[in-house]
Amino acid sequence: MRTAVRWLLPAALTLGVLLGACSDKADSDRSPSPDTGRVMVEAPVESIEVLVRESAPPGYTAHIVSGLPSGCAQFAMAAVIERTGNHIVIRVTNTVPSDPKTICTTIYGFHESNVDLGTNFRSGETYTVEANGKSTTFKAQ
Repeated sequence: MRTAVRWLLPAALTLGVLLGACSDKADSDRSPSPDTGRVMVEAPVESIEVLVRESAPPGYTAHIVSGLPSGCAQFAMAAVIERTGNHIVIRVTNTVPSDPKTICTTIYGFHESNVDLGTNFRSGETYTVEANGKSTTFKAQ
């Protein structure tokens, strides 16, 4: 009986800590996600490259490499949110646990996304593609 108590008490305490780390408390600077217990955050963008698709008229795709800053981060989405003239804005997001006390591995990962920019570009004009503060330019064919 005494041996069972020795391992049962630490196991119960560990379970309590793990359950406490999975609470639904959201941080005020993070936006809620439909996935319970997770919030949407801006993903760090490592690189942006604009690719030309062989079509008539030419189509363009933004190839984005974004970061997953911890083992708890999961890629959520990458999408065009605004186009004003020759400036295109893409938002890239991850989801992370809503409880900032959640213990996560410190492994930094990457996610690659391809975002369709369409075919509505004037030949010879320069365009800027921005994703979470990082940008690149390309000249339309």
